[in-house]
Amino acid sequence: MEFLSMSNRAGTLTGALSVALAAVFLAGCGGGEPEEAGPIVRSIKMMEVTSRSTGRRLEYPGRISPIIESELSFEVAGRINYFPVAEGQWMEEGEVIARLDDHNYRAEVTSFQARLNAAQADYDRFKELFAGGAVSQRDLETRQRNFEVAESSLAVAEKALADTELRAHFAGRVARKLANDFQNVVAKEPVVLLQDDRALEIKVDVPERALTADTARLGVENLTRRLSPSVSITSIPGSSFPAKIKEIATAANPATRTFEVTFGFEPEGGVRILPGMTARITVSEPVDDESPERGFVIPSNATAINDSGRSFVWRVDRSSMRTEAVEVELGAVTGANATVTGYLSDGDLIAVSGVQQLREGMQVQRLSEQD
Repeated sequence: MEFLSMSNRAGTLTGALSVALAAVFLAGCGGGEPEEAGPIVRSIKMMEVTSRSTGRRLEYPGRISPIIESELSFEVAGRINYFPVAEGQWMEEGEVIARLDDHNYRAEVTSFQARLNAAQADYDRFKELFAGGAVSQRDLETRQRNFEVAESSLAVAEKALADTELRAHFAGRVARKLANDFQNVVAKEPVVLLQDDRALEIKVDVPERALTADTARLGVENLTRRLSPSVSITSIPGSSFPAKIKEIATAANPATRTFEVTFGFEPEGGVRILPGMTARITVSEPVDDESPERGFVIPSNATAINDSGRSFVWRVDRSSMRTEAVEVELGAVTGANATVTGYLSDGDLIAVSGVQQLREGMQVQRLSEQD
């Protein structure tokens, strides 16, 4: 009996202990109310926008070329025996660049001169005979034709002799020698490349969206005044030369859908600019300062497209750091940047990274440049 009583007390203690341990276990496993998780804050890069009250500044790459350029060649064939010019040498108009061996051409002139003399004497003699009635009109006309043929042949031979000298067609610089001393050349084979590099031009490809309806109406002179184009040379840091629009192609390149625009300029300050150098054209497109829509240059990847197919950016409220979609009009895209207009204000903070993952009202924080 005593044994059973002790057993009952042990069982009671064991049960109580089990209940207590279970309660502790349940409390440790969160049997109470769960704590609410905090809001997700996305880290993104941001930038402060500033309007471009002077309008859009657009840049287009191109390559420098001379306004006047020509490959010069002999009109006749022969062996070059005089070729004193050097590449880079300046030549005045009419100055001799090269000569061919003219021995055979001089012999031709001498031969045709003798034929002409004989034809002249024969023609003169038949004119006297015809006047005396000794020969017919037909005989006289035959001698006249012989004389005229000989005269024409001599002129051709003299022209060929003169063509053994290659002269500069215009004042310019020998950009390249395309033949060697004592080389045999055929007629029309290029011998030198002559360029007038005192006035230069640059051709750039402009996308069709950059051309407005005013382009044709204004004309190149008014467009030059409106856009104030300038040329900067890639290999000359800080260089800038005023340019003027010369030509605007009206037919687009079918592959790139761009239009070729030619700008002319003259180097200043003794700076030596060579054809073939790479350069950039910069134009400043003015805007109406009274317009509520101001231009902003932002990274291209800061824009996105909404369900309506319109472009927008994410503006970040500085106090709440929450996002707000603001529709914008997408203008010219130059390199990694795009010009947009819309109801943004100077100093607005916009997202420039992760824009595809953002949502309206999402809380964000600035991502440091080191991240």
